[in-house]
Amino acid sequence: MDITIQIKEYVEKITPRLQERFDSREKLLLLSREVIRYAGETISLSHKMKEEEASKKYQQAIQKLKELQEVVNNFPELLYGDVGTAFQEVAEASVVYSIYFGQKIPTGEELGIPDVYYVLGIADAIGELRRRVLELLRKREVDKAEETYAVMEELYEILWELEYPKALVPNLRQKIDSLRRLLEETNHDLFLAHLE
Repeated sequence: MDITIQIKEYVEKITPRLQERFDSREKLLLLSREVIRYAGETISLSHKMKEEEASKKYQQAIQKLKELQEVVNNFPELLYGDVGTAFQEVAEASVVYSIYFGQKIPTGEELGIPDVYYVLGIADAIGELRRRVLELLRKREVDKAEETYAVMEELYEILWELEYPKALVPNLRQKIDSLRRLLEETNHDLFLAHLE
């Protein structure tokens, strides 16, 4: 049998699967953008204390994330870039929303978020909590600001324990280093608030 005929037959056989992968990639990119947008809106509305609207956006983010997960389950190799970011953003939104409105924080398993992205989302949420501290200080609610700062510190301590190589949890060490500075700045802001 001629080698070119063999290769042609092989390519014809795999073409439908490659097309399906291409179509899935396009779908994932659209879904990822939607998830990221809804998660971002959840965080923004949480900062504004608009619980009902934040809850609606949060549920939309979770629903779209489920659609995204179905595609990823068929093509796990497409879990990178914006797709990973979508998982991470929902984890971040979950922490922020739960803290603002006193909800139980769902685990990564409950949300179907891979561990790495869930941990990175927690790290990002600490930065969002600084915004909460600053807003509370602006309103002269120093005690609530102190409580939020305590949560930031506890989350930082939990993440600090994760001493894994960069390849296992990409960017975590850099985020932890940045969070240390963020905590120091927030602590200084609280100190100044007590002097007023």
